[in-house]
Amino acid sequence: MKRGLLYNRWMGSIAASNLSNKNVVISTVSDATLQETGIHWNEFIKRVLELPFSGSLVKIEGIWIDPAHNYLLYEYMICETLRAKITDVQPTGASRKSDTLTASKVKHFFLDIIQGIELLHSYGFLHPGLSTKKILITKHGVCKLYDFCLSYDASKIVALKKPQTMSSLNDFAPEALFRNEYTQKSDVWSLAVVLWEVLSAGM
Repeated sequence: MKRGLLYNRWMGSIAASNLSNKNVVISTVSDATLQETGIHWNEFIKRVLELPFSGSLVKIEGIWIDPAHNYLLYEYMICETLRAKITDVQPTGASRKSDTLTASKVKHFFLDIIQGIELLHSYGFLHPGLSTKKILITKHGVCKLYDFCLSYDASKIVALKKPQTMSSLNDFAPEALFRNEYTQKSDVWSLAVVLWEVLSAGM
């Protein structure tokens, strides 16, 4: 199990339609996190199941309900983060520019990301903490988003995340960094930071 700041995740498997098993990522929020933040996890599960399929979002395979917790089941993918794609980290900790990122690929990546954000906004979700570390790239070169939240939980998540790192304007928009306020415009700020990071580090 991987215990994160907000979510606990681990690998599992479910029965597929062809009688074989399919690997999934199981995700939930701990009781302590729910009590501390007041995040509407069960409402999030209900709303996220209403999202139409999109290649720009990590696919939801289903839900698992037991008396103690409700769980979301995400598709399991062989992938890397956008951060890993644009910089190769050496054993010494130094980084070097990737030589495989072209202007065409950057455009393709960013269109995927924008389509994902537009869909999330239209269904009442926001993505506090959006960054190249939170964008996955599949083996087919498709960017997928995850770790978004209900719009009315965004400020709570920002307040929880900020003390855990040396947050700056590269991590959060000014209104989020200084006032714990988060709106769709805050996502637009993060999109601009992602584009700047890709263009400056990857090309």
